[in-house]
Amino acid sequence: MNRRVEKSKAPNPILTSKGWTLEVLLGRGKRFLPAPRISVLQDDLNDCISFYENSGIPFVVENLHHLPGWANDFVNIDWLENSSEITNIPARNIRTACDVLLSLSEFIEKSRNSSVYYQEGETERLYGKDLYLPEEWTNWLKTANVVPEQFLPDSDNLLTHLPESAKVETLMCYIGTGDTFTPSHKDLCSSHGHNLMCFTENGGSSFWFMTKRADARTVADYFHTKFGHEIDHESHITTVDDFADAPFDVYIVEQKLGDLVLVPRMSCHQVVNSGGLTVKLSWSRMTMKSIEQAIYYELPLYHRVCRPEIYRVRLTLYHTIKMYHAQFEDFTYTGDKKLEASRRLGVLLRTFDHVLKNECTKDYTSLPCLAPSGQETDALSCDFCGCDIFQSYFECISCTSSVEGDFCTICPDCYAEGRSCHCRLMQPKQVQPLDDVLQERAGTIEVLQSYWKSINEKGVSFASRK
Repeated sequence: MNRRVEKSKAPNPILTSKGWTLEVLLGRGKRFLPAPRISVLQDDLNDCISFYENSGIPFVVENLHHLPGWANDFVNIDWLENSSEITNIPARNIRTACDVLLSLSEFIEKSRNSSVYYQEGETERLYGKDLYLPEEWTNWLKTANVVPEQFLPDSDNLLTHLPESAKVETLMCYIGTGDTFTPSHKDLCSSHGHNLMCFTENGGSSFWFMTKRADARTVADYFHTKFGHEIDHESHITTVDDFADAPFDVYIVEQKLGDLVLVPRMSCHQVVNSGGLTVKLSWSRMTMKSIEQAIYYELPLYHRVCRPEIYRVRLTLYHTIKMYHAQFEDFTYTGDKKLEASRRLGVLLRTFDHVLKNECTKDYTSLPCLAPSGQETDALSCDFCGCDIFQSYFECISCTSSVEGDFCTICPDCYAEGRSCHCRLMQPKQVQPLDDVLQERAGTIEVLQSYWKSINEKGVSFASRK
């Protein structure tokens, strides 16, 4: 029996891909553009990737299914149904905006029996979203030499620097048939998005509508003024006509088998599945630019619209600094790698000081700590805005949050704005001794300054090594 596990505020509107082709869609908007495509087989692949990544324009690396490591007999829907440990999955009923829990086999059967396009009066159309990958597929993705190395989940991804107890899984699977879709949204915390179409049947594909990074503010303003929606709420389904009216460029892709869609950080995008069943693998990477963008711009927006943070950005920043600090004390870490690390560490420390302005108080030594020095703690989040709590917070042990049995917890920003518990007798607390954090910062600055002094004595400048 199906069990309802979640219900959103309102049913999704009708959206159908019937009659869509890339050419037809491009003709419906003056600012509609085809997203650039580059082949994974071409000789100048890396140069093209660098160009488009720097431009902030969404693009596609195609023909991955023609590489020797591609596994048609392994990465497919039948293997997933018969051989994986995935049993019950949450599936979104697009028609009612409800999530139901059902077996993978039942979901696949229902999807295959659905019409490929919306039918008048239909009450059910299921989309398998945010499904965890079986370990076998994860290993294949990381070792098959199919995805360009710089885009692999563990490549230049600051989320990998978190301790195991705090890691956030971004690698997910999406299974959907025609006319299932996701609302317009941005990927979390200014992360870079990656989406690989790894299986299709009966002509299945997906249409993507994406914006470039530079238009992020214009996009947010358009959604706010025209629809009364915040893009960060991920609650608006945008029609082709609404995209066509927008005052910014919209890049369109028809994603087919072997296409890796690269979504720039801050890009708004909406995906509509078309035709038969498709299986896509999706993951995010948090880079240096992502961390900076998230700290200075995205997290303040999340705070305003009360969007949960999920990726634990401040903790990621702190552990990345600790990682580079440890590398600097490793005598085998030399040359250009160490020089580049010093540049990165300088940026990270400046960003971290911005974070600490909200985390420090003069009498911090008198505040109780959730955990003693050196001990990891479970994640805490603000009960009002949903942000991840890194160091300081306010707590009331008399009032409980919406989670039964948990004390009411408020972040410093919310408390400063007057948000509090019912009795308004909250007490300031810390996650860990602030001295630990400040000592780590001081030690990192010391080794960094020592390194800069040594290279200056050798006559090595940062400019000459760029």
